[in-house]
Amino acid sequence: MLERPSQMRTNAWTGEETPIFDFPAGTIPDLASLLHLPFKVLAPPHLPKAWDWRSPDVGWGVILCDDPGRSPAEKAAAADAPKSIRRLLAARAPAGAALAPILRYQPNKPKGQLCRYFSDGGHEMLSTSAPDRGVRTGQIPQYLLIYGSPAKIPWAVQFGLNASAFVGRLDLGTDEGLEHYVDALITDWAAHARCKARKPVIWSADWGQPDVTSMMARIVGGKLAAKFAADTDFGERLWLTGPQATRTALGEALNSQRPGFICTTSHGMTGPLADSLATKAQLGSPVDTFRNVVRPVDIGGWQPGGAIWYSHACCSAGSDSVSRYADLISATQRGGQMLRQIAATAGSRVAPLPRALLGALNPLGAFVGHVEPTFDWTLREPINHQELTHTIVRCLYDRLFTAEHPAPIGWAIADLFAEAASFLSLADAPGETDARPMMKIYNQLAGIDRQNIVILGDPTVTLRPYAERVMINSNRWGETDGNRCFPARNHGLQSRNPIG
Repeated sequence: MLERPSQMRTNAWTGEETPIFDFPAGTIPDLASLLHLPFKVLAPPHLPKAWDWRSPDVGWGVILCDDPGRSPAEKAAAADAPKSIRRLLAARAPAGAALAPILRYQPNKPKGQLCRYFSDGGHEMLSTSAPDRGVRTGQIPQYLLIYGSPAKIPWAVQFGLNASAFVGRLDLGTDEGLEHYVDALITDWAAHARCKARKPVIWSADWGQPDVTSMMARIVGGKLAAKFAADTDFGERLWLTGPQATRTALGEALNSQRPGFICTTSHGMTGPLADSLATKAQLGSPVDTFRNVVRPVDIGGWQPGGAIWYSHACCSAGSDSVSRYADLISATQRGGQMLRQIAATAGSRVAPLPRALLGALNPLGAFVGHVEPTFDWTLREPINHQELTHTIVRCLYDRLFTAEHPAPIGWAIADLFAEAASFLSLADAPGETDARPMMKIYNQLAGIDRQNIVILGDPTVTLRPYAERVMINSNRWGETDGNRCFPARNHGLQSRNPIG
């Protein structure tokens, strides 16, 4: 039986206010206005070898903000882009081309369209809602790297593109940080001390019941930890939760393990809202079991070496100037004012922690995080109370670590956006039952929650250990870690059935 909750708990924390929200009230807007998108979202297509971004039928490209002061030829050559981005475009150019495809976001044009310019002065407008995939004229690559801040190329663009493409974003703030990341990406971290993909670290703060961190620790961190623990392909595995999940312990684990994969579940710091500088400086940073914010000094001298970090916390990837939940939770309801204050105080920005790690001397490969809070109510099916984190676990374990082929992070987490599309389509479906109004709210909340997941960094980054890759026997990948070689085996990782 569907019961209306009296309140919802979320993983945002201002340092003072208890993260409790009233249940949504009022008129529910239609889906299109709620999402600020002019098109229906579509599940990512299962293309043949969709993981193979080098194929001209799949492709990789960069999205830049259009510059009206430049000529079409200059735009086609990315003359307005930093030198590092131009180097990356040249390094990833398809056969017979000087640069990889460059697509332009135009703020004054309808959403759902990108522009491509050509050296002869011509251009074409391309639809992102029903694209032809590839790198040729009239096509949009499956893998797209947005270069620019969400203040220039809004989060809404990335949310919309995630429905049909594999999308990442780079906004590192400094030319030096950008150079570090592009150098590592072009060489696949060949010149760097590499992370150890077989040594994952999972860190789950737990404030105890009924706080949402307790649920996240159990059904996100705990389920991932159990998968890794049962898999003999992994060496040392570390799960820190409860009183062990301190900021100091996280820093020690990162430096000692040098993990290839990190998962953290916690509140994300979104305050103190009375101090805008402090809010922006620690926006989305994990908050440990004892309510201490993880600071850069706690991580110490950790050099990520191409690792991938998934952070299930409010604003872990950044914030937006307008909350997508605002139409559902009014300013007069509990929690509603906090949503609006976070948006007004932080604005549209990338969170500082992933920004620093992606621009480090030996940078992070990719950071997967949230732009809005997660609610406890949307982590379970409200009628039968089924826990709904199996897609997260499948994406971050079965798909990311598949031994069948390299698994780019964009491809690996695509099912999360398919899940968002499923919830949102149910919210917009016709039909009325006694439970329908509340289920409409539930599906909207759950869909927005998953839609607000984003990749920071390039979507082609894989978690094949950044060490020498060798082929063993029947096209099986092998890997070296130090002086040892690990062939792909017939159990564990090799036995999984990747999708696509």
